[in-house]
Order: sequence, then structure tokens, then C-alpha cells
Amino acid sequence: MNNTLKKTKIDLIVIMIVKTQKKNNIALMILKKYTADVLLAQRAIWEHVFDVKSIKKDEKWHKIVIHSLKIEIFNTKTEIKNLKTELKSYNLELKLIINSIWLSKSENRSQNRHASMILAFRIKAEAQRYLKKRLLAARLTYQTVKYRDYRSND
Repeated sequence: MNNTLKKTKIDLIVIMIVKTQKKNNIALMILKKYTADVLLAQRAIWEHVFDVKSIKKDEKWHKIVIHSLKIEIFNTKTEIKNLKTELKSYNLELKLIINSIWLSKSENRSQNRHASMILAFRIKAEAQRYLKKRLLAARLTYQTVKYRDYRSND
């Protein structure tokens, strides 16, 4: 792939790794001395090499966990979208960047009355605001904690 990119006459950028991820996303890893902004500035030169629908810059998300959500209220995809609307209605300054994600699998949730969900924010201060106070949704208040990723790097 790098040889193909070299033929496009990109002199400034050396791509270290081209990696296909889950859901067939392609990740381009560049040398540390360059930034994603430099790569994106040269987009017109290299984007035809990849058959992609969109190109996005990787960004860090600031995540919190909302605990004790009633599964009977928010268990389907439609209800999760409703949760986002509900959270925005009761918490006017809330700016989530993705739909909420359950921490447990569907089959595990079916055996419980409550579960926890991840909320992601673009700006750290926004996430911290909701760590200091409870979130309101469906006329109930919910405790939040900072999300910690415990997955192994294997």
C-alpha cells in the first residue's frame, strides 16, 4: 500500500501502517513527526487509493458511565435514541457525540432490571460536569462515574 501511495507523489507523509479494523474500517497510521491534519491536507492526492465512503480524523472521546438505567424503559435501539433525546431535554447543556452504548450484552440485560451505559463527549469539561452532578432522564436521576476501559491489549 505504501508503494501505491508513493506513486501518488506524497513526499511529505510516510504512512507506517494501513490496517483494516472491525466493520472493515481502514486506519492509516503515520509517523509520529506528522499529524493527521497534514495527512488530511493532502487528501486529494491519496483518497482515490482507498475505496471509502468517508474519511474521519481519530479523536479522543471523554466517557462516563450512567448507572442503574431501567432496562424496561431503554432496552431497544429506538428507546436508546429516545434516551439521548430525553437526556438532552432534561440536561440542556448535554452534548453527546454518539448514541449511548450498553456496558452489558443484550442476553445479560434480559436477566436484569437495571444496567449501565457509556456516554461519550468530545470535550473533557462536558464529561466532568456530569460527573459532579446527577443526570436526569425519564423523571429519574442517575449517578455517573468516569469510564475506565479494562480490556486487555492482547
